[in-house]
Amino acid sequence: TIDEGGGVCVYMRASAADRVVPSGGANGGSSSLWPHPRSVREYASHRKKVHTVAWNCSGTKLASGSVDTSVRVWTIDEGGRASDVELKGHSDSVDQLRWDPKNEHLLGTASGDKTVRIWDARTSKCVHAIETRGENINIRWSPDGQHLAVGDKEDNISIIETRKCKALRTMKFPHEVNEMAWDPSGRLFFLTTGAGNVDVFSFVDLLKPPPAPPKPGDGSAAPAPAATLTGHTANCYCLEFSPSGERFAVGGADALVSLWDVKELACVATFARLEWPVRTLSFSHDSSYIAAGSEDPLIDVAHVATGKQALAVPVKAPSNSIAFHPKRMLLAFAGDDKDKMGRDEGSLRILGFPS
Repeated sequence: TIDEGGGVCVYMRASAADRVVPSGGANGGSSSLWPHPRSVREYASHRKKVHTVAWNCSGTKLASGSVDTSVRVWTIDEGGRASDVELKGHSDSVDQLRWDPKNEHLLGTASGDKTVRIWDARTSKCVHAIETRGENINIRWSPDGQHLAVGDKEDNISIIETRKCKALRTMKFPHEVNEMAWDPSGRLFFLTTGAGNVDVFSFVDLLKPPPAPPKPGDGSAAPAPAATLTGHTANCYCLEFSPSGERFAVGGADALVSLWDVKELACVATFARLEWPVRTLSFSHDSSYIAAGSEDPLIDVAHVATGKQALAVPVKAPSNSIAFHPKRMLLAFAGDDKDKMGRDEGSLRILGFPS
């Protein structure tokens, strides 16, 4: 549990495997659980495959990042008609991007070129380029938009203060670390690991100077977590909090999606319909659905309250990124799709516009 000051006062180890929700729903999902449009529209502009998609906080723009080093910002009207602008600056693959949760115009991007960039969508210009130690693969804003967390391929996590665009601390972890997220209060910092766990840190403790200064070029040793949540039998890859702030979900290499109670830090359900490692997760704006993408030929959309399959979205290739709209029942997604010649399509798709 979490005390009023944001500290973890009980260490909990809950096994998600003990709380498996049986597969349910017909192939394609249940019409009673998904009474929304099911048509899918394709949007193509990138020259290579799309690794990441994300809506801004107002839902007025969608961003996509690609192996082709570009970022595109899409303006999509109520009916699904779209225009896009290319943002140039990165020199390597853009592996993840996320919008500032408090500012609909600011976009953060993480790239293999060892930089993090912050863009102003009003001008389509990069307003800050921050050099990092390694090839970046994960990025996350704090709930108040004042910090960014960035993870690289060498298991370094950097905490960046966004006002001065300066790294406050870079931590080297002795094991694999993947996606990270703050809890809704911003007091706790959650980090998925290669051990099948989620480590929970006090964010204040993460910002404290290390006991011994690191050697030049090295990151400081990471502090011990305040709690470790055990729920998967293999690497945990992705992590998302529900907009309601009551739940968070974790996806792992064991093909499971575990659902957790935020206050109790206890696993309350597991969805086990997929057969391949879960790469990406997203909650709907009302927190009633959780979508999960993997190498399976479908995106599984679960009804959170019942655990049943509300919708199975067919895909032709492994999913790289999925993102529900913050205000409407629209789901953007992108994967490793190829054309008939075996070339990357460079497209993304959106489910939910009227046909």
